[in-house]
Amino acid sequence: MLKIYKYINNSRPQLLLKTLLQLHLLLPLILFNLLFSQINYSGTFKPSAMYRISDLSIISLPFRIAEMEIGLTKGNFDFKTISAIEYRWTRENAEFDLREAYLAWYPSWGEVKIGKQIHAWGVVDGNNPTDNLNPYDYYYMFLPGTDRKIGTLSGSVIYYWNDWQFEAVVIPEHIPNRYPLGEEDFPIVINDPSNFIKKAKKGNEYGFRLQTVLGNSDVGLSYFSGRDKGFTLIGYESGLEMVFPSFSYRKTNMLGMDFVSFIGDLTSRIEAGYFSTENDYKPNLPTLENASYIQYAAQLEYITPNDITIMGQIIGSEILEVKGLSYDFSPIGGISSMSEDNFQQGMGTPFAMFTDLGMLLSVMGNYLDNTLEVRLNTFLDLEDSQTMLGGGVSYSPVENWEIDCSVSKLIGEEGTIFKEIEDFSHIQLKLAYSF
Repeated sequence: MLKIYKYINNSRPQLLLKTLLQLHLLLPLILFNLLFSQINYSGTFKPSAMYRISDLSIISLPFRIAEMEIGLTKGNFDFKTISAIEYRWTRENAEFDLREAYLAWYPSWGEVKIGKQIHAWGVVDGNNPTDNLNPYDYYYMFLPGTDRKIGTLSGSVIYYWNDWQFEAVVIPEHIPNRYPLGEEDFPIVINDPSNFIKKAKKGNEYGFRLQTVLGNSDVGLSYFSGRDKGFTLIGYESGLEMVFPSFSYRKTNMLGMDFVSFIGDLTSRIEAGYFSTENDYKPNLPTLENASYIQYAAQLEYITPNDITIMGQIIGSEILEVKGLSYDFSPIGGISSMSEDNFQQGMGTPFAMFTDLGMLLSVMGNYLDNTLEVRLNTFLDLEDSQTMLGGGVSYSPVENWEIDCSVSKLIGEEGTIFKEIEDFSHIQLKLAYSF
């Protein structure tokens, strides 16, 4: 496309026609490869519903009622798409979501991918401080792994050499988190500040990851440079005797490490990220200048002799330095130095931004030849008195069919977030058919 653009600007239509002719001659070859490619597909139809424990009223939030994965394989090339249908019962409308669509090449030395992708960095389950390449979809924050991420156009290369693995990722356009703005049924109602949000400044985002094996352990180092996925206050704009807040996406660099070790049936995982962020916008009344903070997660996982999995995870964050100004717009007025309480983290795992120190505990067991799964889990805020209790049962009566029921209960003392959202405690029912 760049060549065609240059030809047009240079007024050379004959070269443009020649290029179009070359592309036209390639189309039969592309179609031939597609027709003789190996096609594989899988999918799931999974209607679900959430009901408040307090009065059994339905919680009207979107969910993925169907998912489909299609792949075309020709030699060491793959073309893969992952799509979903998003639906909510009260509005009875469905939206198509192309979550991933990329071309992959698998040479002898590694792999190359280009297209809309969801990348997965880090080693702990779910709450990864170093996994910042893709934005989060807050509608699906309680789903595992990549199910709560949004795909972005990117290119990636992985190179293998003996026990070493090197990965590089380039993302040409910043995509922010998806927030449930104005959703009355979401536990935390977020007003839509779109009129006050400035677009992220243009520029490539990129990251590198190096991983190797040391004895019975895997060790990884990573680096990411990009824009915050969550918008934060960058200052205020003044005019016509009024002051308006200004939000945007700060420039942030992350340096991370991860570690996995295996001792018998015990697996330990440690992951941490150091974040350095700066406000490179120039509002009339700037707030943050720059700051640094760390996020970390440590996990222990043990499988008992009767195949019960027990997992414990510590998630935390620590603000190291904050430089900036804080404004008081009351009649008294005043300007002071920004404190840690005024600073909002815009990159990293959402759980680390939710609490300074928390613990996740879970137990899972499979019974009746793996047709029945029983789960228990809890989240404990180790600094404030708030807790989330949960559990669930999945049963597969026949092949490809599954019934799932789960419960989440939020408990908090006055002044805590869980107290404010106790009404979001719910029961969720799912029916899934896989093919």
